[in-house]
Amino acid sequence: MDLVITVIANIVGLPLLIVLGIMAAKSVPSGQVFLVERFGRYHRTLKPGWHAVIPWIEKVTHRVETRLRVVRMTSAPVATRDGGQLSIDITLYVQVFDPNQAVYDVADHEQALERQVHNSVRAHIGSMDREQALGSRTEIGTTLHEALSATAAGWGVRIDRILVDPVDIAPASGSGRAPAAVETGQWPLEHGDPRRVGAYDLVARLGEGGMGTVFLGRSADQRLAAIKVIQGRFVADEAFRRRFAREIDTARRVGGVRTAAVVDADPAGDPPWLATEYIPGPSLQYVISRQGALPAPTLYMIAGGVAEALHGIHGCGIIHRDLKPSNIIVSEGGPRVIDFGIARTADATALTRTGHVVGTPGFLAPEQLTGGAVTAATDVYAYGMVLCHAGGLAALLDGQPVEAALGMLPAGLRDLVQGCLAPDPAARPTVPEIMERLASPWSATVDAWLPPPVRTMIDLHAAATQPAARS
Repeated sequence: MDLVITVIANIVGLPLLIVLGIMAAKSVPSGQVFLVERFGRYHRTLKPGWHAVIPWIEKVTHRVETRLRVVRMTSAPVATRDGGQLSIDITLYVQVFDPNQAVYDVADHEQALERQVHNSVRAHIGSMDREQALGSRTEIGTTLHEALSATAAGWGVRIDRILVDPVDIAPASGSGRAPAAVETGQWPLEHGDPRRVGAYDLVARLGEGGMGTVFLGRSADQRLAAIKVIQGRFVADEAFRRRFAREIDTARRVGGVRTAAVVDADPAGDPPWLATEYIPGPSLQYVISRQGALPAPTLYMIAGGVAEALHGIHGCGIIHRDLKPSNIIVSEGGPRVIDFGIARTADATALTRTGHVVGTPGFLAPEQLTGGAVTAATDVYAYGMVLCHAGGLAALLDGQPVEAALGMLPAGLRDLVQGCLAPDPAARPTVPEIMERLASPWSATVDAWLPPPVRTMIDLHAAATQPAARS
């Protein structure tokens, strides 16, 4: 090393050597270590004290805290066995004992710990009654410690202790009150709402749109369905009924696990109605509003699942025309596209009006705005906008261009989404091309794609559909 310094000093002189010395000097504070990479690969670990890092050859890439730290997990609601809802505040006391493992054996050990914590809490408290869970702080903490210690050790992290504080959000279903509607996606029936449609008892409201209201229906054999009941203003329109019947027949042909299957319908009813498979889970719109920009594994799963849904829909000769986050349900098994084809029926009468545009602002392709032909490429444009919103566009809508959201997407999705947003429909990738490009990254995320808070949202939707406990 002395010889190298001597040679450099003779060549470039003392001033430059001083500059290089300043650049090379690194001070590692007590309680931390620095990981140094050389040409993009791990090279050495710097312990507390002064060290020299060769400029342009070596780079400090990670600063790791080795003292005992307090990590507070994100609080999230958890459903109990009897339909109660608790918010679990969890505090971990952790210490990194192997910095190399903590950095290189897991993408982010704090995120990985949080995922394990939420999964363990959900499983453990889901098997307990509300009152039992509220009185089991020590037991829950001990169970979490046992479940996490071995896994954390494999990441170079020691868990010293875990503090758990369950907080009651809503009483169990047997008390006559249910968890907040916004958390479960269900609202009480209103005065004037029907109580029965076809073979289904209507038990809650799920949503309301321009053509009707969607209810949660339960059959005599406890099968659940999302039942769309058409508004009264359409009932006397025979042309609407005929179009509605044709759309139902078309929608029945759409299958696959990425859409909601039609299970029953009566276009001649008073009022007309349509029943589709009920999918427990929040809309992607709700998830984005609560979580903001979604992590890469979640984005890849949504991208692959929605592309698969579009492939099935287009294969039946249907153009969705209104693909957006509120028409995508985030379920345990992946994203599910809903309301395919039905929007066409709702808009059919309006299509004859000059200047009427079908779709949702923010997701309309250029050809929709200019009166051009609506094709499968139109859905591809909306698909690209959906991924932009899931990747962070929703937080940038104050005058920020779409390009700002593209920069927030994972590198593997950025070019694909940019192609989907091409102004010329012919320049956009086809859905089969999208599926081919996503095959590898999507398959790698299937087993671990749900952030723990989103998993909890799905659990709350599912728990709310359970029949109330009988006294």
